[in-house]
Amino acid sequence: MVINEIAQEAGVSVPSVTRLARKLGYSGFMDFRVSLASGSSAVKREISLPISSADSIEVIIQKLMGGHISAIESTLKVLDTEKLSHLCDRIFACKRVVWFSVGSCVQLAINVSDGLCHMGVDSVVIGNRSLAIMQDYAERMGKDDLVFCLTRSGKTHQTLSCLKTAKANGAETVLITNLVNSPGEQYADHFICTSRHDDLYRISGYDTGTAMCALLETFMVIAGMKKKADAGMDPFTAYFKKDV
Repeated sequence: MVINEIAQEAGVSVPSVTRLARKLGYSGFMDFRVSLASGSSAVKREISLPISSADSIEVIIQKLMGGHISAIESTLKVLDTEKLSHLCDRIFACKRVVWFSVGSCVQLAINVSDGLCHMGVDSVVIGNRSLAIMQDYAERMGKDDLVFCLTRSGKTHQTLSCLKTAKANGAETVLITNLVNSPGEQYADHFICTSRHDDLYRISGYDTGTAMCALLETFMVIAGMKKKADAGMDPFTAYFKKDV
């Protein structure tokens, strides 16, 4: 397809297609089209294929590590840095920060929440509890609260239910997920999509939290640097001395 046809089929403007190509790292649509047509990714084709019983340990490691690297790279290409910076500012402006998640996402939430508590932020994690208990917490959220919901699949019922409730009660909400069209986006004031759900799933049979972990670690460090800068201290050195 030419760019006009793509824009028409997608229901967007021609400049939107161009901006997307540039966001993905290309100089423009033609650069993207030429790269796609020439099969420039053929060199990595072997390690992008699913793991099979015929693979050696070396190839399996390359496929798995390559999948994790790809997840972070694809997230970085589309990450809205201004939004991330704004959320770091909001951390210190709100009354409290509450994290809702279940399963493996809970530990990710705990890691960043503990870091924020170390910076003097009232941050708490609500996870791996019954829906009724989590809903009770969500119903206590209000306009002075900043609520983060983490779900790799983007469809976790407990997490999205809490997101919806917190939003309805006036809290500022953030949804971080691997699913670009998560149904929870409608309840989020800020929507952040990390690696595509199928990046590593296609190779190994499971999706990864690598990109989400990297994003949250980055978020915590940037928040710490901003706090130190506001206090008139060197943001980089001061943060990594752990004397926040």
